[in-house]
This record gives sequence, structure tokens and C-alpha cells, in this order.
Amino acid sequence: MWKLLPALLIALAAAADDRWVQFRSGPFHLISNAGEESARDTLNELEQIRHAAGTVLGKPELTTIWPIRVLLLKTGQPSTPALSRDAYISALVAKAPIPREWLRECIRILIESNARRMPAEIEAGLADFYSTATVKRTVITLGAPLPPAERNPAWARIHLLTVDPEYYGKLRVLLHNLQQGADPDPAYRNAFGKTPDAIDKEAAAYLAAGKFSTITLSGRPLNPRRDFFPEKVEPVVAQIALADLKPARAAYEALLAQAPAEAHEGLGFLALQENRPEEARKEFAAATAAGSKSARTWLELGRLDREQALPALSKAAELNPAWSEPHVLLAEIETDPSRKLHHLKLAADLAPRSAERWRALAEFNMAHNRYPEAAKAWTAAQAAAVDETERARMRDARLDIERKRLEYEAAERRRREEEKMRDIQRVKDEAMARIRAAEERANRDAPPPPPDRQIVAWWEGPAPDAHVTGRLTQIDCVGQLLRLVIQSGEGKSVRLLIRDPAKVIVMNPASEAAFACGAQRPVRTVKVEYFAKSDEKLVTVGEVATIEYLPTP
Repeated sequence: MWKLLPALLIALAAAADDRWVQFRSGPFHLISNAGEESARDTLNELEQIRHAAGTVLGKPELTTIWPIRVLLLKTGQPSTPALSRDAYISALVAKAPIPREWLRECIRILIESNARRMPAEIEAGLADFYSTATVKRTVITLGAPLPPAERNPAWARIHLLTVDPEYYGKLRVLLHNLQQGADPDPAYRNAFGKTPDAIDKEAAAYLAAGKFSTITLSGRPLNPRRDFFPEKVEPVVAQIALADLKPARAAYEALLAQAPAEAHEGLGFLALQENRPEEARKEFAAATAAGSKSARTWLELGRLDREQALPALSKAAELNPAWSEPHVLLAEIETDPSRKLHHLKLAADLAPRSAERWRALAEFNMAHNRYPEAAKAWTAAQAAAVDETERARMRDARLDIERKRLEYEAAERRRREEEKMRDIQRVKDEAMARIRAAEERANRDAPPPPPDRQIVAWWEGPAPDAHVTGRLTQIDCVGQLLRLVIQSGEGKSVRLLIRDPAKVIVMNPASEAAFACGAQRPVRTVKVEYFAKSDEKLVTVGEVATIEYLPTP
């Protein structure tokens, strides 16, 4: 690395003297010292290949979480896109073909950023196939073969399904089905009318034959001279991009005076790579104090500094609303369940290919008895899983939800029933307490009984074994006995006997004349507990123990 520093510093110094221009289109940010014409042609080529990939993926306007920053150099070596401070940084050489490795990585990034999870061999085949695409103005040529040593079944499958006239235009149907979470067998049958095994056998024979034709497609109707607008670039912008391309401490230190935020960011990420977290924290703090616009910088500061976690992570989410990672970390530190759920859901929605994000959302919903939401999250986690073992684990978790839902609902029913019974018992206890309190007051205020008077105590025998609720319509006085006629809710007349009114507990009496003989006016609603003991002579079915006067509906 130290041997490269003099050359790197020379390049930074030379960058200050070059005339730089930049263009932006879609996710691409192209910075060039090779002139506007070369920059326009290169950007057109990138945009046409992006369009072709987007068409087959069913999303013509592909985007990325981070910009793909391209340094188009007059001389030098190309480098494939790699994540830096705030973008995927890469280099191409003017008037030279775009390397297959560069295009393969670019297609991989576009798939990762836009498509839901598909089988790994499908995604690898797409990246390999589109890595050989070439562009001339608005015409895209697909299908140029890989070198023999690099050809593989995944590439051959995509080549066959794209170039062979029998399958032309059907590949996008397969990819759509797979992105919707369909199993391979129905997805292939729906697209081609054949099983995956049948297609694989055709692809193997196709690969063995070694005869690969190409196909041309119409691209976007772009005119590079008219549709791409140059922007002036300050030399320091090119210097920062060059430093990001080959990160080195000396390169960033040389930029501290001109671009303090970016320089401290670069030094911070270098410290992280070298496992010096305290130094990284200080550099990130200095970068944010200098006005950093890098969401990655704010996130790492929040990760390293607990006191700054909430504002730093919130700032990271604000700077890059398409990035899920800030919401993952915000969910970890959030204590309010509703806000935690908000961040977990955002994290999963922003990273639909992440089984881990969906799993976290599913487990939170399960813990809070949100079973329908948990089932949806487990289904998404299953679709995002990268291998069959993980998919099976997610599928089992989803199937287990129904059992847990039924157990929870049964427990809730038991809880509500027990709560209802407690309320009924509470009402009864309160009524009995009022009766006893009234009795105590009456006994306290009444004169003492004559010595020869017998005191009738509250009945303390066995509990009544039957009850009826209805309208008390008639009280017949039969000698010293009383016969109550009650119209039950079922429309039946129930006749009950009172042998000794003094031994009957009366709750909520409607009047002092609780047992007035004859037809009752008004008719009152009562609940009567009695001993089931019939008297054929008096035509009664039981003897009254308690009477409770209820509000008349």
C-alpha cells in the first residue's frame, strides 16, 4: 500500500489540473476527465443495459440504494463497483469496452436493489448473461458467449430462455412468478409449459452443443447529446472520488482542508476496517460536525456512540430513506412497542430480500399476539430465504402460528369467562353485604326482644339446589303458607312454597309489602333460589330460600 501512495498522491494532484465533467442519469453518477463525448457514450451504454435488465425483471426503471459512481478516466485501470462512503465507487477507461466483470457486478447490484429473492442460480445466470451485452446507440445485442472456461449451466439456461425463439419473451413471466414467491415447478409450467427438470435438460444439451447465437433489442430512445446534461465539477470532487477508489490514509489526510467531512468519513471507514472503533468514532463525529451528508457515516456514529444513537440513526434514515439498516438499529433501541413495530416493518419493506428482516418482524408480531400479521411476515421470510433449509424453517414457523393462535384464543376465552364470573360474584357479595349491613342497623336500633321471644337466626342449612328467574304475578295465601306464581322466561308457570316468610332472605325488596297476597301490582321481576321439593297437595315444585328483586326490563 505504501508503495502506491506516491502514485496516488500524484493522481490527486493531477486531478486538480484536469478538466472534469459529470453527468447523472438514473442511479449512475459519472465523473469524467476524458471529455463530454466519451462520457455521454459511456453513460448511454450503461443506461441501455439497465433498461434491458429492467425489462426482463418487470421493472423498467431500476434504482439502487446507493448511487453507482463511475470515474471515466483518460488512462488507467478499470475497477468494479464497490461500496464506499456514500456510493458504489468504480472506474472505467474512456473508449475501451466495459469489462464483463464490471457489468456482472453492476447487474448483481441492480438485481439486489430491485428484485425480490429468486433462486441463486437464476440470479447468477442473469448477471453472467447480461455481462456480455453490447450497445450501439439504441440497439442492444444480447447473447455473446462467455469464454469456454466461464460457461456454466446457470448462464446456459438464461441464454437459452432469452435467445431461443421458442422461449422468446417468456423469461420475464418466469422471473415475475419467482419474485412473487411461487415454487419453481408451477412457475416454470406457467411460463413455458414445462417442468424445471425439462428446462435444465434442454439447457445442458444446449451448453454441450456450444452453438450460441445473439439477439438484438431496441433500447431506450435516448440521444446522448440531447438527453444527458453536463454539470461542472470542482477539482476537489474528483479528488474525493479518486481517494474513495483506492482508500488510503494519506489520500484522505491530504483532503482535510478542502473537504473535511468527506476526509473524516474516509478515515473513519479505514479505522473500522482496521478494527480501531474508538478512532473510527472520533472520525465520524468530526465528519458529522463538518456537515456530513453520508447516511453510512451517521449510522456508524450511532452504532459506536450510544449517547448519540437515536439522533444519529434518525439522521441516517433521513439522508437515505431507501436504506433499511437505520430502522433495524432504531428498532433495537426503541422501547415503545408501537414505534418498535414501525421500524421493524419499515426495515422489512425496504429490504424485501432479507429473510432476517422479515423474521424479526414475524417474531415481534408473534410476541404481541398479532397472528395474521405474523403469518404474512413468515411467508415473506420464506420467500426471501436463500436455501431450502432456511425456507423449511420459515415454513414450519408459519404453520405453527395456527396452533399458537388457537391456544391464545382459548386462553382469552377462559380469561373473559373467569372475569365475568368474578364480576357476578362481586355483585352478589356486594348485595349480601348490603343486606347484612341493613340487618345490623335494624338489630342495633330495635328494642331488645322480650325474654320469652325466640330469635330466628339466618338459615345456615344446605345451599338451594335450583333457581328460576321470571315475573312474580301472584302470591296465594294458604293459611300461614304462601304460594308464589312465577312466569319464567320460557313461558312456564312455576309455583313455589314459602312455609315461613321470616326464614326467606329477601334482597332488594320492591316495597315494604314484599309478600302482599293476590295478583301483584305492579308485576315485578325476581330471581328465586329454592329447594327442589314438590308438594302435590299445594301443587308446588319447591320451597323458597332466597328472593332477589331485579330491575323490570
